[in-house]
Amino acid sequence: MARPAHIPKLHKSGFDVLSGVPEENSVLGIASPGLDGLAHKVRRNFEDYGWRIALKKTVAYLVRSVYLQQVYRIYRINLDSIKLPDDYNKHNFTFKILTTQNVDMIAQVENIAEWLRGHLKERIAKGQLCLVALDGDNVAAFNLINFEQAILILVKLKKELRQGSAWSSHIAVKKEFRRTGLGSQVRYRIFEELKRRGIHRLYGGTLRSNTASLKLTRSVGFTEIVDIQYRKFLSFENWKYTRVRK
Repeated sequence: MARPAHIPKLHKSGFDVLSGVPEENSVLGIASPGLDGLAHKVRRNFEDYGWRIALKKTVAYLVRSVYLQQVYRIYRINLDSIKLPDDYNKHNFTFKILTTQNVDMIAQVENIAEWLRGHLKERIAKGQLCLVALDGDNVAAFNLINFEQAILILVKLKKELRQGSAWSSHIAVKKEFRRTGLGSQVRYRIFEELKRRGIHRLYGGTLRSNTASLKLTRSVGFTEIVDIQYRKFLSFENWKYTRVRK
């Protein structure tokens, strides 16, 4: 397996936070979904994005064992310099940091983000932070934070984090609560909690094609810093890093 090239330093604090090594799928809890799992993914994509994108994603999934190309955009925010808007707490949601005892809420989060299924309780037990927004007893959105590793599942990379940094592993808002400002509210709540814990920088990433996620990212103050292009053909893998020009 090819090793990723060294990521050039992009900031005086360094972005070598991700100059790591390839991550194996088995460590991440990713497995082939089988026919039932594939049908479920198709249905979820259709419900969320419509038939055109669902078809595109399905075809891409079917050929990914032979050829796969992804462009993953990394972003960062300096938590010491952010100023929260006065009206960021305007929505009627309850916010909670999950513990291993919150079995029902953990199951709801895993239903929203299927790659976490069967793994979230263990992640929380190991010290990861999962903040949920609740509509009554129902999880409307969540943000999962890792304090030890940045794990980029879609481009198969991982790297140990420096002290004072954290990685946003996943943020999601249920379909019925999108376009309400809830995503921004979850981010601002996370910023507050991380600052309270002594975290100075928060990193995250998404596919460059995920315009909705990047729009939210920009709106709350993140700076996009690097694109990671990942290519796989049969057993050959390659990573290329490109600075995002402002």
